[in-house]
Amino acid sequence: MRVALCTLLVLAVCAPSARAAAPDLCGPLRSGDPGVDAVHYLLTETNHTGVVDLYLQATGGGPATFYECLNGRAFKLGTTAQPGQPMTGLTGAVPWLCGRLTRNFRATATLSDGTSVRAAATARTPNCARRFLLTAPRAVKRGTTATILLTDTWGTGGIRTRLCITSPEGDRRCPGVPFAAAVGKQAIRFRPTERGRYKLDFQVREFHLRRGVAVGVRAAPPKPRPVVLATGDSTMNGVASALADDLGAFDVKPQIFPGAEISIADWPTISRDQVAGLRPAVTVVSIGATEGFPLRSPDQVVHECCSPEWMAEYTRRVRAMMQTYSRGGRARVYWETVALSRDPARAAVVKLCNQAMVAAATGLKGVHVLRMDLLFTPHGYQETIRDGGRDVPIREHDGIHLNASGTAIQARETAKAIRGEATPVYSPSG
Repeated sequence: MRVALCTLLVLAVCAPSARAAAPDLCGPLRSGDPGVDAVHYLLTETNHTGVVDLYLQATGGGPATFYECLNGRAFKLGTTAQPGQPMTGLTGAVPWLCGRLTRNFRATATLSDGTSVRAAATARTPNCARRFLLTAPRAVKRGTTATILLTDTWGTGGIRTRLCITSPEGDRRCPGVPFAAAVGKQAIRFRPTERGRYKLDFQVREFHLRRGVAVGVRAAPPKPRPVVLATGDSTMNGVASALADDLGAFDVKPQIFPGAEISIADWPTISRDQVAGLRPAVTVVSIGATEGFPLRSPDQVVHECCSPEWMAEYTRRVRAMMQTYSRGGRARVYWETVALSRDPARAAVVKLCNQAMVAAATGLKGVHVLRMDLLFTPHGYQETIRDGGRDVPIREHDGIHLNASGTAIQARETAKAIRGEATPVYSPSG
C-alpha cells in the first residue's frame, strides 16, 4: 500500500508542496450540476488502518485526480489510472490525523468519450483513543530493567506523546516520547528500585493508556475488552471508526467489504470465518446499499429481484447470517437497516431489503434490528435531519451513502443500543 506520509505535527494534508487547485473545486456539489451524477461517485474507505483510500466509480479505470479540501482550498493528492478496472482508486491517499477527524475530498476525471465528471465525499476517521498499544510486563524483579513497548497501530507516526511512570512512593517522571513520521514503535526502559506497583500513564493528546507493573508483589490479572465486529458493505465505512470512539469499553474490529452485497457475495463463508477468528461478543452489520442482483435458492433456481421468491431467499440468507453471528444467542447482533436512496428505483429495492431484515430477525435470541431507515428517511429520501436542535446535512452527493456527519450519528445511536440506552432506532420493549 502506498501511504503518502507528511509531517503530522502540523495541520497539513499529504503532498504539502502541491499548489491549491481552482478555488471552486471545494464548493458544494449538487445533483444536476455539470459533471455530477449518481453513477460517477466518490467512495471513501477507512478499512485500511491509518489511511483513507479513495475510489472514483465507473471511470473504466481511466485517469482521475484526487484532492483534499481544507479551509475551502483543494490540495492535490495525486493522479492515477487503473486500465481495465471499473473504477479508479488512490489507496493510502492521506493518513488519519488525531486532530482532524472529518475529511473532505474531491475527484475529477475525463472519461474516454470526453465527458468531464467530478465527485465529492467525506470520511470520518478515528480519534487517538485507541491508536496506540502499551505493552509492559505485568511483573518484574526489583532492580532489573523492564522494557515498555509503545506501538502506533496506525503506523504513520509523526506525533509527540508522553509516558508517565509513577513509583509506589509517588515519584513521577514524564519523559516525552516523539514518534517521527512512519515510525511505528518505541521501546522505553526503566529500572524499578522500589517494591510495590508502578503506574504507567501513556498520554496521546487528551487520551490516556494506563497499565500497572508489579515489583515484588502479586500482579493484577489483565481484563481484556470484549470484541465488537463492525462489518458490512460501504454503508459501514465511517460508522466503524466512530463506533471505536464511542465504545471505549469494547475492542472494535472493522471488517468492511465495499460492494459485497448479500445478493452477490459469499456472506455465509465470510460470517463463519469472522466468528471463528474473532469470537465477537457483539456484531454490528450494515449492508444493502446496492442490492438487487439475481439470487439462487438452495434448489438451484435463480430468482430475479424482487419477486416473492427473491424476497424469500434474501430473507433466508439474512437470517442465516444473523444466526451465525449470534452463536445461538450467546452473542448480540445489531443489524442496521439502510437509509433510502435518492433514486426511486434503488430506494424501492432498499425498502424491500429493509423489510426482509426485520422479518429475518423475528424470534432470534440476541438479534436486534436498528431502524436507520426510519431515522434518516422516515418519509423518503432527505438530505438533512434534525439533530441536536439543528438541521444537519447527512448525505453524500451520490444520493446513496451517508456523509461523515450521518455516519457519526448512525454510530452514536448504535453505541447507545449496545449500551442499553434509549435510542429512536431501537426499543428493547418494541
